Amino acid sequence: MESGRFDYLRQRLEDLTKFELGRRGQSNMEFRVEWMMGGLEELKNASSFSNVRFMEVMQASSYAPILEPIIRSGWAQPNEATLKEFSGACWYFGRRLQKTLRIPVGLIGSYYGGSALKTWVDREGISNCLKQIAKHRPRIYDDAVLWNGMVKPLTQLDIKGVLWYQGEADSYEDHNSFLCLMPAMIDSWRKHFRQPSMPFGIVQLACPPEQKHPGWSSVRWHQTADIGVVPNDILRNVFMAVALDLCDPKSPYGSIHPRYKIEIGERLLLGALSLAYHIPTPFQGPSPAYSSRVDNKVIVTFRDGPIVLRGNSASAFEVCCGYSNASRSDSSWNDCSQWDAVSVSNPTAMALTVDVSKCEGRSVRFVRYAWKASPCTYLKCLIYGANTSLPTGPFVIPVES
Repeated sequence: MESGRFDYLRQRLEDLTKFELGRRGQSNMEFRVEWMMGGLEELKNASSFSNVRFMEVMQASSYAPILEPIIRSGWAQPNEATLKEFSGACWYFGRRLQKTLRIPVGLIGSYYGGSALKTWVDREGISNCLKQIAKHRPRIYDDAVLWNGMVKPLTQLDIKGVLWYQGEADSYEDHNSFLCLMPAMIDSWRKHFRQPSMPFGIVQLACPPEQKHPGWSSVRWHQTADIGVVPNDILRNVFMAVALDLCDPKSPYGSIHPRYKIEIGERLLLGALSLAYHIPTPFQGPSPAYSSRVDNKVIVTFRDGPIVLRGNSASAFEVCCGYSNASRSDSSWNDCSQWDAVSVSNPTAMALTVDVSKCEGRSVRFVRYAWKASPCTYLKCLIYGANTSLPTGPFVIPVES
């Protein structure tokens, strides 16, 4: 690529927002504007956003780092013809960011449908994770091929932040390694882009083609470093669009590719405004603060409320029962061999009550929420922020007696 293009980028764009993604799920960031819900309207009005530019990197893997990016399509102004094959989620986020802040915005699409997370992590990150995930998998291939071919060449640029929509492939392969690889990737990219706190926006997985898919829920949880919300002490300056309520079983592109990219872009925008631009903006749905048991009830209290209940509560919550003499010091929800669906009642502005009578005579070890691969229909999960309409993500919490 000619150096003049980099000079143009630095001189003409105050903010460059880069979007990356992965396999069987990277395809969701690669998902075109023309395919998404509302896409035809976006294309019709695209030319009115003259302060947005976008480009795409050629899909390229390499066993050695590439120094210059291979360009699929160079910098373009949006119109009905140029925009239709660009990333829908990336475009909507970028044009909403431009309209909100009234600044020039540059978007780089670098994505490869069907890629696993390990292909986007540099070799140092892969090596660090080899030691930490040995108990889950004897060997993880020192891959890094998409990092070498599609990210390393871009590190000459000064970018504002990253959006990441990936994880589907890992749910089918080695989802346990995701827990180490996700923060390793973020740390390595921040180092190579010379920004120790570069904002990262993540899209939590939506819905798989099949209901019984345990790897899907595991990846969702690992996307938060097994904490449930971001940012946190492991994933600092990271924001997330919860997408478990954006299932699209009738998508002509397969249910693994929901067409609801406008909702994704809008939820990512809220996090970016708050963390990247420091504009006070609610960007998280309610999350559990603590739980306590009283007789056959567990009261779950939330932060980032008030809450409102929308969907069917019959199977949203599950409980893991145990015995009162079991050790709690090393107790882990991963040890639970059985989870029973339970009902909820008595919602208040900041709490709800879970019926745990199924555990009568035993202790209540853990309560979890929205752990099914496809927990609800479109915008009809159980818990949302009453003032934000943002969904609560999946969580699992211990129960205090």
